[in-house]
Amino acid sequence: MSMKREPKLVKILYIVPDGEEGAGEEEMLWAHTLGKQLYELQNIPFSSFDLNVEDIVRCDERLFAMPIIREVVKRSGNQTLRVIFKTETSDDICVDIMRELKQRNIFSEKVTHKQFMFNIPPESDFSWVRDFLKEKENEDILWLYE
Repeated sequence: MSMKREPKLVKILYIVPDGEEGAGEEEMLWAHTLGKQLYELQNIPFSSFDLNVEDIVRCDERLFAMPIIREVVKRSGNQTLRVIFKTETSDDICVDIMRELKQRNIFSEKVTHKQFMFNIPPESDFSWVRDFLKEKENEDILWLYE
């Protein structure tokens, strides 16, 4: 009986392209190696506004160096929203908002104490999530950026 091998989890590098805000900044991302210079992203990108969880990317591979993302080969359909809760926003309010989103299958990654990235899967209602977070922004609870 043959056992299916799990793809290897590795770090790959994203460099913000020239002409974009933050040009030259680097971000390391976790990805499953798929072979033939292809990788599937496994975490929510912070610096890249064009990449999402489970996108498949092609990388330049060099001996003894981290693979560098060159292009998106296949979009996953996931979308990303980023939030910074205002300093004066209580942790309880932050938790309530996170809980509401998690109940709708929206998962997050923490960047700092009050900065989060949210993954919105294709089967979720992106417009609802964005409107919900914009409402919280209008209530002066957080800043939303996409």
